[in-house]
Amino acid sequence: MDLIPVIVFWGLLLVGMFSRGPFIFYLLFGSMAFGSFAVIPPELTQGLSFTPPPIIALAIILIYAGGANGLSRMLDIALRPSQCLLLFLFWVVAIWVTLFMPRIFAGAVTIIPMKLEGSTSGDPLYPTMQNISQLMYLTISIVTVFACALAFRTAATRQHLLAALCVGGAVIILTGVLDLVGLGPYLDMFRTAQYGYLTDVEIADVKRIVGLMPEASAYGSTAVAFLSAIYFFRRAIVSPWLRLYGAPCLIVLLSLFSLLSTSSAAYAGLGVFACVAAAEWFWRLLMVGKGSRAREGLAAELWAIVLAFAAIYVLMLVYPAVFDPFLKLIDTIIFKKTASDSFEERSMWTAVSLQALWDTWGLGVGVGATRASNGVVAVFSNSGIAGGLFYYGFMLQTFLRRARPGAPVDAAMLNAVRFYMPPVFITGVLAGTSADFGIMNACIYAMAASVAWTAPAPAPARPTAGRAIRHERPA
Repeated sequence: MDLIPVIVFWGLLLVGMFSRGPFIFYLLFGSMAFGSFAVIPPELTQGLSFTPPPIIALAIILIYAGGANGLSRMLDIALRPSQCLLLFLFWVVAIWVTLFMPRIFAGAVTIIPMKLEGSTSGDPLYPTMQNISQLMYLTISIVTVFACALAFRTAATRQHLLAALCVGGAVIILTGVLDLVGLGPYLDMFRTAQYGYLTDVEIADVKRIVGLMPEASAYGSTAVAFLSAIYFFRRAIVSPWLRLYGAPCLIVLLSLFSLLSTSSAAYAGLGVFACVAAAEWFWRLLMVGKGSRAREGLAAELWAIVLAFAAIYVLMLVYPAVFDPFLKLIDTIIFKKTASDSFEERSMWTAVSLQALWDTWGLGVGVGATRASNGVVAVFSNSGIAGGLFYYGFMLQTFLRRARPGAPVDAAMLNAVRFYMPPVFITGVLAGTSADFGIMNACIYAMAASVAWTAPAPAPARPTAGRAIRHERPA
């Protein structure tokens, strides 16, 4: 029975590869909900669990690298300063640190291993298989940026990417619904990865929704990521039906299922998302000219928020007890979080990883050598100060990209990138464990690089022979 989903997956992947069309991007984003599905039986990979997104990303890399001048064009993207040079340098540094630092500092530095097999306050640093597997995942994410930056050069492909985002959000909702109605056990055929599962857990008398993820925090974080992406990118969608009706429905449902995950990281992400969404709404109201697509839906969004708050207020007056379970839940997962064993353990991970960076004189301990509970600490401790500066320099470059003049859809995409990045960054700061930024962010980075416009340098004035002759006087 477990082989049937694997066979179906590989069949769909072959269709995506040989069709040479946008189907593979829909498959990529739709597969992101299957976070506990190993597409290769773990007993064949020495216990490593390969989930669908990195495998599909590898297929995308093969498709575009194998095209006409594909490798040379990807290399040009990687080495061009205005495109992805900073990301390429981060990759080079991460490889160098991972190959040498675990051997140079073997036994001399304390780390928190990525593969935890019990409670620990720190283990000595040594090379492990986790270095290879995590470096491989990071490499796939980085090369996916180069390949997708090439793939997204056409406007039609970028529109398919935005539609694929909506498909991915719909699959996240569907798996959450199946778990909510009690069909979770029937989905065990998709839970084949060798992870620690927390699929039947209650907190404050509320069942945590996990979908097809290993645990609620992974489901909640993924739902918030899709929520942020669809909310901010919907104004760049050309299809009126998807922009005006499909995307708003997905936004409401993703917000609901993010709450049902009862994940503190997801709740923090929702809080950051709400603040950034409010800032974006005021930016559209005050800074964008009338007639722009960015102003579309301003009044409807305002009335939706006002009516939602009015309904909550009336419900509190009429039947205040209905909010007691929710308030108890908020008190448990947020206000009492700092007193929990989980909070203390994750804080210890971050402290040990930060100390490991210090103990290696800022060189880092290698990708996959230590885990943190803070995305920034994870990047710097894994790749060193140099690697961290290159990566966050690339993020800043992505944030500041501009579209070419006269391209309103491209401008809408880059505006969406700027508003999408803060919630993802802050959520990573609160709960990130590794240096890998993931396939979804790789596609966003690639889209920003593909539509960004670099102003050409002014051409130097070239003297002409005619001008020189006119200034000469005959003898």
